[in-house]
Amino acid sequence: MADFDIRALEIHSQYAWNFDWVSKAIRFMKAHSLNTLVLHRNDFLELIVYPGKYFGCRNDKYNSIFERYQEIFRTLYKFTPTRRSGPYQRRAYFKRVLEEARRAGITVFIENKELYFPDIILEFFPHLVKEGKVCASDPFWWEFTRAKYTEFFDEFPEAGGIISALATGESRVSIASNRCTCERCRATKPEDWYGELIAAMYEPISAAGRKLIIRDFVFSSKAHNQISSTMEQLPESIGVSLKNTPHDYYPTFPNNARIGAVGNRDQWIEFDVWGQYFGWGIAPSIMINDLRDRMEYAKARKAKGVMFRVDWESLDGHSSWDTLNQINLHAGAALANDLSSGSTGIYAGWLEESEYFRKDCSEVEKDAAAQWLGSILDQTWAVVKQTCFVNDCVFSDSSHLPVSLEHAFWLAEEKNSLKEWLPEKASALSSDADNFRRIIDEKDRALLLVKQLAKAIALGNSGLTTAATRFLSESFDIFVLYVEAFRIATHCIFLTRILIENASPEQGNDTTTTRVTLQVSMQDLKLIIHRFELLFVETSFIHRVYTLLDADRLKALYANLSMKITQSALGEAQDFRATSSTSISV
Repeated sequence: MADFDIRALEIHSQYAWNFDWVSKAIRFMKAHSLNTLVLHRNDFLELIVYPGKYFGCRNDKYNSIFERYQEIFRTLYKFTPTRRSGPYQRRAYFKRVLEEARRAGITVFIENKELYFPDIILEFFPHLVKEGKVCASDPFWWEFTRAKYTEFFDEFPEAGGIISALATGESRVSIASNRCTCERCRATKPEDWYGELIAAMYEPISAAGRKLIIRDFVFSSKAHNQISSTMEQLPESIGVSLKNTPHDYYPTFPNNARIGAVGNRDQWIEFDVWGQYFGWGIAPSIMINDLRDRMEYAKARKAKGVMFRVDWESLDGHSSWDTLNQINLHAGAALANDLSSGSTGIYAGWLEESEYFRKDCSEVEKDAAAQWLGSILDQTWAVVKQTCFVNDCVFSDSSHLPVSLEHAFWLAEEKNSLKEWLPEKASALSSDADNFRRIIDEKDRALLLVKQLAKAIALGNSGLTTAATRFLSESFDIFVLYVEAFRIATHCIFLTRILIENASPEQGNDTTTTRVTLQVSMQDLKLIIHRFELLFVETSFIHRVYTLLDADRLKALYANLSMKITQSALGEAQDFRATSSTSISV
C-alpha cells in the first residue's frame, strides 16, 4: 500500500495544452504509479467554456458545447471573434486528455487561480469597473462563478475536480490584491469574500459529484489566518492544498506549520521538483533528502496526497525533464509510493530509464555507478543553498541574479521575507563586519564545493555511456559558472551597501579598504559578464541556459552598482570614479 493516496504530477501553462507533452507525462505516471494529473493554468476554464449564459443561452441543460454554439455563434463572432471557435476546439483536446488518462487509471484535476474571467465580461457589465479598477466585492462574481463551473462540469463530467488559489494577486480579481476603493469593498472582510467565492465554486462542483481543493497559497501569516478562519466555516468535504513550506517553494524555509492543522479535511502537499527557486536544474540541485524529510513530516500529519510540480507557468519551454533535476521527479514518485525508498535505487532508476548505463553493464556495475553518482549529486543542494540564498534568505529572482541593489534586498527582505516565519532571521542580511564575513565565506564554500564536484564528474564512471558522461560534465560546467556569478554579484552588492552605509561624512569612517575591495570585485563582475557573452556565442545548450545566465542582466546590475558607488557620500567615491566607469564595455 502506497504511503500517500493521491500521488500527483502537476503540469503548467504551455505544457498543459501540449498533447504530446501530456501524453509523455501520463506514460511516466503510469510507469511510476502516480495516479493524479494536475493541469495548471490560471485561465483554464476561460479557455474552454464561454460561458454560454452571457452570450444568449437560455436553456438549463445542453448535451454539449455545440448545442450552446448553435444559439450563440453570431453573438460570439460579434463580440469575441477570437474566442468564437477556441473553446470548442480546446474541448476536443481536453476530452482526449481525459480519455488517455482514463485508460491509464489516472484522474485529472484542473488547477487555477480565482477570480478569473474573459475581458468581454467587463464590456457586458461595465458597473464592475469603478474608477478604472475592477470591483472585487460586486455580487455578480458569485453568479458568474456558479455559471462557469456549472458549464464546465456539464461539458467535462470526467474531470476529477478543481484546485484553486484565492488569496493571490496572480488572479484577475482577489480581495487579497483588490485596488477598488468603493464603499462596499472597504467594508468587505477578506474572510467573508473568500467564503462567498468558495461557496459559489463548491455548489456546482459538489452537484457534479466532484472535489474542490482550496490552495493555501499566500505570502504572509496574516493571509494564512484569513484563509484558515474561512475554511473552518465550510464543509469538510472541501480539501486543502498546502505548499511544503509556508511561503512558496523555498527549501531553506521551515516546514509549513499549517500542515496537520486543517481539521479533518483532505490535505494535498505541493512540492517543486523542477527548481523555480533552486536553479531550474541548470544549477542542478538534487533534493532527495529534502523531499524525504518533508514528506515524512506531511505523512505524520495525516496528509492524503502529494503533488510534484515539473515546470513553471512563467517560463514556457523548460521543465524537470530537460535537466538533472529530473531525478527529483523520480525521487518524488518513488517516495510517494514508499517513503523508505533508498537514494541509490532512485539514481539507478533514473539512469536506467534515461538509457545511461553501458549496454553490457552488470547489475553490480550498475549499483556501483548509481552509488558513485549519488555521492556527487547528493551534495548539489549544499552548493545551491549557499549560492542563490544568503544566510538562508532568498537572494534571487526565481533563481535569476538580482538586477540592482534595491532589487536584491527587496527580494530577500520584503517579497520573500524569511523573518516572517523565523523571527530569529531578522538580522540575517545585516552588513556588519562579522555577518559580511559569514556571507562571503558561504559563497566561497559553494564555489570550492562545486569545483570539487565538477572534477569528480569529469573523471566519469565505467558503468555509464559516453552520452551520460558528456551530459553530466556539461551540466557541471554551467553549474560552476552560475555559482561564480552569484559569488561575485553577492560580493559587489554587499560591499556597495557597506560603502553607502559608512560613507557619510558625519560618521567619519574610513572607507578606503571597502572601496579598494569593491573595485576589485567590480572588475571580477565585468569578467563574468564577458564569460556569459562568450557562453552565448560559443555554445549550444538548451535555450533556457541563456535565460538564466544572461549577460545583459549582469550589465544592468553593474551599471546600477556603479551609479550607487559614484553617488555615495558626496566626494567619497571620487577615487573610485577615476578607475571605474558607470558605463560598461567588456
